[in-house]
Amino acid sequence: MASGTFLAAGGGLLSSCARRGASTDGHVVLKTSGGWPWGPMPTKKEQKANPGTKSYADVLGAWMDKNPGVTIQDVKLDVWNQQTLSTAITGGTAPSMFPGDVLGGWNRQAVRAAMAQGLSADVTEHLKAHDIVGKLETYVKPIWEKWQVDGKFYAAPWIYNVGTGLHYRVDLVRELGLKEPTPDWTWDDVRTLAKGLTEGKRKGIVLQGWGLNMRMSADGMDFHGKLPAPSTNWNWRWDYLSGADRWVPLIQGMRDMVYKDKSVLADVSMGDGDTLAAFVRGDAAIHNNTVIFFANTPGSDTAPADLAARLKKPMEDVVGWMTQPVGLNGRTGTTQGQVDLVGFSPDMDDLALDKAISLHAWMKGPGWVEQKKATYAATKDAKRVFDGADFMPLFAGLLEQMPVTPDDAWGKPFMDQVRRASKIPLVPNEAFYFPAELSPGPTGTARDDMTSRWANERGTLDLRGDLAKMQATMNAQAGSFSSSTSDPDFVKAAREYFGAHDTYWRDNAPDYHRDVFSPWYQNSVLPALKG
Repeated sequence: MASGTFLAAGGGLLSSCARRGASTDGHVVLKTSGGWPWGPMPTKKEQKANPGTKSYADVLGAWMDKNPGVTIQDVKLDVWNQQTLSTAITGGTAPSMFPGDVLGGWNRQAVRAAMAQGLSADVTEHLKAHDIVGKLETYVKPIWEKWQVDGKFYAAPWIYNVGTGLHYRVDLVRELGLKEPTPDWTWDDVRTLAKGLTEGKRKGIVLQGWGLNMRMSADGMDFHGKLPAPSTNWNWRWDYLSGADRWVPLIQGMRDMVYKDKSVLADVSMGDGDTLAAFVRGDAAIHNNTVIFFANTPGSDTAPADLAARLKKPMEDVVGWMTQPVGLNGRTGTTQGQVDLVGFSPDMDDLALDKAISLHAWMKGPGWVEQKKATYAATKDAKRVFDGADFMPLFAGLLEQMPVTPDDAWGKPFMDQVRRASKIPLVPNEAFYFPAELSPGPTGTARDDMTSRWANERGTLDLRGDLAKMQATMNAQAGSFSSSTSDPDFVKAAREYFGAHDTYWRDNAPDYHRDVFSPWYQNSVLPALKG
């Protein structure tokens, strides 16, 4: 959800010719950081102390027996820091494998730009050799296939999840006689629920920065506020004022939750861990986040399962999860599936890349099954088997091999919502239609600053004036940048992108398409793409 445009540290581009090689005489050293995604072979002492560590060692050892000459080494690097990681890559000191989304601050366009700049190795042929795509679950493939950049893949799929939604206290909702969330709920429903759940020191809902924007996102404020402008150097311009009559009430609605209802625990500096911890502590009865936080490992201090255990109730009677609320005119699709990435050092040679992909395929396939079976045998706890994103495995056919099911772990009500969410059609994403941007561009600072103002400034604000100021600032910033995409290529991509939206909304939100999207598309978008 982060904003901004990626710029390689030092401004340099990397290519395969810069690789120094990672293997000698058939010996390969795979370097990973902090055990991510896979750690070195545990010592015998470590294996003896922990059954989970022993099962990992057994699975890793089975792969190493088939791949002699491979060693995994741990290196000390904060791979979750974008600047630290990009600096290590350009300096040739990065781990062999790293979280690929960090390259662009979890912004898909910026991640693709980093890939195009050579900050992650091309693994297209290695993915084919190990049939990674053929192994993927059906819910993963449509998303994964979009990660090609000019027909090539610069990462491997790591985990899948159905996206973001609202986690809520089922027990409190029922005790207070409030209406439980449903797939067609709106942000007005959320406001009513959060207000009803607010009591004493407990707030109804906790929201971080992007969560504060979700009421506006449900109606596409930033989508409608960005228009193609091929006559400008950056190819885009911002126009929030034309839709101000629509946006101002939404912004005010968010502010009213914070200041009038006093039902929101909010801080734009909050991260995922902060909001989840507030929810598990009972400081708030709803939190807005990715679905996988529902399944944090028991005993981790930020696990909803620990909350249920503390209350001595079944999980499904304490915590629920629902997809993002729909917007005005029935606009849907705010909850969207996502595939996180494993990136690979561009310094690795073909042998090292082949071994890395082979290890990945093993640990996400047969190795995953064996580790999970061993976990269940040792704990008899289905929650520890399907923790994190593992209740929706990356590869097909794995659940059928397990002694328990995700429903056993997290309850059928939760898994029914997850399975429903996995079938939500994917909204056309800008990142997958336009060529990867190779030039630095404007950041999202002006937009983020306005979110902070709306969330933290008390009193009566001139919201229309705020929109005008934000629009002017963003357009002024864009005027100082030049896109690497030619005008003809941009126009071609824009026509495909907005045409895909036209089809999507007509099929999935006909009222919104008729009353909002189509007039805007016909009057504001298409005229800009003529000529």
